[in-house]
Amino acid sequence: MKLPLYQIDAFADAPFTGNPAAVVPLDHWLDDAILQNIAMENNLAETAFIMPTDDAAHWALRWFTPTTEVPLCGHATLASAACILRHIHPHLDSVSFTTQSGRLSVQRDGDGFALDLPAGKPQPWTMPQEAQQALDVPFIDSGISTYPFVVLEDQQAVCALDIQKALKASWLAHASHELVVCAPGDDDLDFVLRFFAPGVGVDEDPVTGSAITYITPYWAKRLNKQQMHLYQASPRGGFVRVTLTGDRVFLGGKARDYLRGEITL
Repeated sequence: MKLPLYQIDAFADAPFTGNPAAVVPLDHWLDDAILQNIAMENNLAETAFIMPTDDAAHWALRWFTPTTEVPLCGHATLASAACILRHIHPHLDSVSFTTQSGRLSVQRDGDGFALDLPAGKPQPWTMPQEAQQALDVPFIDSGISTYPFVVLEDQQAVCALDIQKALKASWLAHASHELVVCAPGDDDLDFVLRFFAPGVGVDEDPVTGSAITYITPYWAKRLNKQQMHLYQASPRGGFVRVTLTGDRVFLGGKARDYLRGEITL
């Protein structure tokens, strides 16, 4: 059996930036163990498996990290849409997906794409003392919106955060073993963030659509803005435009093709 494979960098403005995702089109669902092994072999933060329906503009979509299936992944959804709209159905301007998180849609947006995701619902949360000690930096606020998050004083503090301390804090902070660290941005940025997810086999994710979606309502309320520009300050880095509209968040960004190949099973 041979399967097509696309690797696409989502939220990428230049080569070797943004978040790489593998996209594997299928004509039928394979056994879950095979899907998980493919994701493990790819060894990227996310492998997306897409399957067509009778409607060319609507697909089924599932996401796997190297260790587990996840209920939502923004960057791999953007990469899946780029794959379909560029390589499979280039005549289309938009595509939608059936997923564990409901129906998601992506449309062309200039030379990039706009992704429609469900907004998070931030709630108060107190970071456990042992996790605070492990993080070893002062923060000015904290909350939880599916992922727990802490707000540092400024962008420099987020960029300078030691990854080993952040990973230890992630393990101690919450049962999910995931943590978003964010802060107000400098210059033309509204906020910056980093996302650590050792609980699902991803130490630091380059650009995380789900994390951005979950914390956008917090920043919209804090900054009194519905449209914002942010940067995920991972080693690869990525810029994202967000718009909060009711209970939906629209994420805008570019996607760059990196490679095309074939999986042999």
